[in-house]
Amino acid sequence: MVTVFGRKAMLLGVLLLCVVSVFNVQPVLAQSNTDIQSQLDRGRPSANKIPNAVQAELSERQAVARARSQFAGNVLRISLVGEGNNKRYQIRMEKDGKVFTLFVHARTGKITRGG
Repeated sequence: MVTVFGRKAMLLGVLLLCVVSVFNVQPVLAQSNTDIQSQLDRGRPSANKIPNAVQAELSERQAVARARSQFAGNVLRISLVGEGNNKRYQIRMEKDGKVFTLFVHARTGKITRGG
């Protein structure tokens, strides 16, 4: 003998199976994180596919790290100078009592010495 609760549960189960088969829904637990991420990424344009993609600017920390990778010394000051494609970090450094200036291009990371 099937109770009222049992009939409701059975009807809910049949309804769920119908929805799954009609919409071809796959259970989420059966998919790996990679599968889910690839499905999410299908609708998004890739940065590599966008012509003339804009590169992100370096942060101040990244600019200082680049400068220190080629020049030893203490950082006295850093500021962002220039406009558009010519934005650069101006980094004032000191070593052995001598102060010098470096410029780190904000987009490319290229380091040049100031005068």
